[in-house]
Amino acid sequence: MIDNKTVITGSFNWSPSAAHINDETLLVIESPQLAAHFTREMDRMWRGAELGITARMQRKLDRQTRKCGSGVQRKETSTSTGAKG
Repeated sequence: MIDNKTVITGSFNWSPSAAHINDETLLVIESPQLAAHFTREMDRMWRGAELGITARMQRKLDRQTRKCGSGVQRKETSTSTGAKG
């Protein structure tokens, strides 16, 4: 919402790729009534937002880690320098 009457919505990412390469959708709608609906919905979503990893996401991550491992592969390192004395 720009001015309580204009709504800009769509998949457009405001990047050079979006502007010149990707197939994007962008709608500009001037409607105070629609802007009010969008404002209420954005406020509702903002109130329910959680920052960081949510408890639900952490449980899913823990289950996947138990099932598959951490996915981190450790690289063995040598302590010798390879120099001959």
